Amino acid sequence: MSSLLSGLMSLGRRQGGALMEYDTAKAQAADPSATTRRKLAKRANVQPEILYYLAQDKDSRVRAEIAANPSTPVQADETLSKDPDEAVRERVAHKIAALVPELSVDERARAGSMVTGILETLARDEAVKIRRVLAESLKGAKGVPVSVVEQLARDSDEGVCVPVLGNSPLLSDEFLVEIIESGPVRAALHAISRRSALGADVADAIVATDDTDVITTLLSNRSAQIREETLDKVIDNASDRDAWHAPLVARPSLSARAGAALTRFITDALLETLKARKDLDPGVGDAIDEGVRRRLAETDFGGEDEESAAEKVARLNAEKRLGETDVKAALLRGDRQFVIEAVAVLGDTDVAAVRKAFSLASAKGVAAMSWKAGLSAELAHQMQLRLAKVSPSDALKPRSGTYAMSEKDMAWQIEFFGG
Repeated sequence: MSSLLSGLMSLGRRQGGALMEYDTAKAQAADPSATTRRKLAKRANVQPEILYYLAQDKDSRVRAEIAANPSTPVQADETLSKDPDEAVRERVAHKIAALVPELSVDERARAGSMVTGILETLARDEAVKIRRVLAESLKGAKGVPVSVVEQLARDSDEGVCVPVLGNSPLLSDEFLVEIIESGPVRAALHAISRRSALGADVADAIVATDDTDVITTLLSNRSAQIREETLDKVIDNASDRDAWHAPLVARPSLSARAGAALTRFITDALLETLKARKDLDPGVGDAIDEGVRRRLAETDFGGEDEESAAEKVARLNAEKRLGETDVKAALLRGDRQFVIEAVAVLGDTDVAAVRKAFSLASAKGVAAMSWKAGLSAELAHQMQLRLAKVSPSDALKPRSGTYAMSEKDMAWQIEFFGG
């Protein structure tokens, strides 16, 4: 046996102590008692060929001890990684995943292809528990095969792909973009969005998903590199996505355009936070101050003066400039009367009917009035929450971007409120 298997090597570094007497070890390996063989399988000072022999033992508990033994030859680990018993494969996964990152360059070179094969086998294991063991152990490792990490990153199970996608330094930006464009589980997108020092190309791919929650995660990642034009695109679509506002205000660097654009729709509290930032370039600060002055000027016509709001709406409508953008801006600054007047004019509906729907906190009524005005279902949802004070549980959310009511039901609501 010794001459036949003289090339056996283990990944673990044998602890001190003389090897067990060969004939004694050989006799115990052939002992009919599984208990005796299990005790032998646990020992670190046994010749590699004896351990290799025990890796083929008929008793799975013996094979499990061999799988956990750091002194077991890598050739035996290769066999055990395909063992029919899941518990045996799991022990191999724990051991190999712990040992491989610690190998020296020389050790990695000698065991290279065989270790890669073992890890690739385990990364494809039918048992998700084993793939999760591997992912958790290798998520931050540098000295492991890239092919293995990529295999884990593509896994459909969140417990496997998320640790790797969120942490592995071996995944290239090109690979991450490929993953994003493949439409993975949403948890995978969140994991990528949280990566340290995320690259600009990857950030672009995340923004392209148009997933509000995932983009919120990206914006909250202060180390993520986001191009100025990409951030501008996000801000252009941020007015009715409240979750984006605070992380946008806190982004490490803002352009003058970005700063001015934010002043149009963020809350007063966030506006004060934005104005108080001392880390922005003077030009950006000037743009923010100008945006604040413009916001105050636009607010002057609103407030509680019903006639001025009506006049403003009438003028914009006459100039063919009244639209969703104006209603959205008024909603965000809390100008209730402008919103009511605009919804009435755009929908050719009686203003008293619109006011009644808002005053009664009618989710269906507000949605119907918004539909009649040609406004989006998302804006209707925001009006229910912000101005009509409909509870989130009762508000009518958009369904695939459209209204969650039939046109017949919405027409009935308008008739009911006297529109």
